[in-house]
Amino acid sequence: MGKDKKNKASKHIRCDVQFDDNPQGVFRAGDTVTGTVEIQLDKPKKFRGIALRINGFAATSWSAKLTGTDVKNVASKKKAHFNGREDYFGSITYFVGSDVGNPLEVLAGVYRYPFTCEIPPNAPSSKEGKYGHIRYVVKLSLERPWKYDHVFQVPFIVQSHADLALAPDRMLQPARAEIVQTFYFGLTDPLIVTATTPRTGYAPGEVIEVTVHVNNQSSVDVRSITVKFQRVDTFLSQVPVVQQHLEHTVLEERTIGRVAGRNDAVFEENILIGSTVPSDEERCRIIMTRYEVEVMIRPVRSRKKLLLALPIVVGTVGLPRTLYPMQLLEKEREALGLDRPPLTPIPLESPPPYPDDAQPSTSRAFAADGPTAPTSTEEHEFEKGSEPYTPRDFDEND
Repeated sequence: MGKDKKNKASKHIRCDVQFDDNPQGVFRAGDTVTGTVEIQLDKPKKFRGIALRINGFAATSWSAKLTGTDVKNVASKKKAHFNGREDYFGSITYFVGSDVGNPLEVLAGVYRYPFTCEIPPNAPSSKEGKYGHIRYVVKLSLERPWKYDHVFQVPFIVQSHADLALAPDRMLQPARAEIVQTFYFGLTDPLIVTATTPRTGYAPGEVIEVTVHVNNQSSVDVRSITVKFQRVDTFLSQVPVVQQHLEHTVLEERTIGRVAGRNDAVFEENILIGSTVPSDEERCRIIMTRYEVEVMIRPVRSRKKLLLALPIVVGTVGLPRTLYPMQLLEKEREALGLDRPPLTPIPLESPPPYPDDAQPSTSRAFAADGPTAPTSTEEHEFEKGSEPYTPRDFDEND
């Protein structure tokens, strides 16, 4: 059992916390937590009280420089500590004594005390991050007057409930992002990249089918295309001012084929969602979690990277299968390895995209129905000192 570093430990005291019928200590929001605290004293001890505290809370913390003014009204930057806290529930039970009063002598022996606690149905999932955490803790305090308390604590895990079927229209909405890029100050034809997923809502064990359409009308080759499925956690402080930090956790990353200039290609990537916490931007106001599929395109000789982001909602309960088209179910079974029908290559009207031999991929190329209508155009900046690019065959050495 863990001990609070601010409190003194004793070799004559041993404590243990056992959860009833739940040795792993994993609960769902809305559950009732029950268990037993066992205290073993090797010799008599005097305590003002023996208290059990059960609480759930979120906390954020980091240090950064804060801009302000000194006594002379001159702008300066000083290091400040940013933090925030939000409590969801808390209870305290005194098995012996109280927080006030005279010390009581507790004889040597083994003492067992049952406990119970209700987790609120809207409690957020447990989380650990670089700039904060959401934790649920059972803490036993053996309080002593004029001395450090003996404190023992055990964490437990809470999983919130997120049923995607409660908002089926939103969860079935396809996700789509597109970028249109020209080069050499708009002198080339555009590079149009479109990324889509057939729906927005998924649950662990399901497969995200990501389609990337590269309509490269320019003479500039696309060096690589990277697809990431990532979790984005937002941490907010409350004092001294409101500030935020983002933490990106990549859950799956793949690099797929190259595309030469004057070529058109479509790639598919099937990404299996593993065990993870659900999307949550409502239950906790200082730590929010969302998911996205990020597509990064790197043109040859370019300093910049083109980015597309597709928002994904991850729940704990998926959509009913009756809401899916049958084709999506077949693709999920194939990605899971349940069905592996032979693939028949579809010839492209233009030369196929050039694969990257150094980065094996599970993507497949398909013939595109036609270019997507551009929505916006922006110029692209190239590395200083590079020579003007002329149309040519794709060179694997670039």
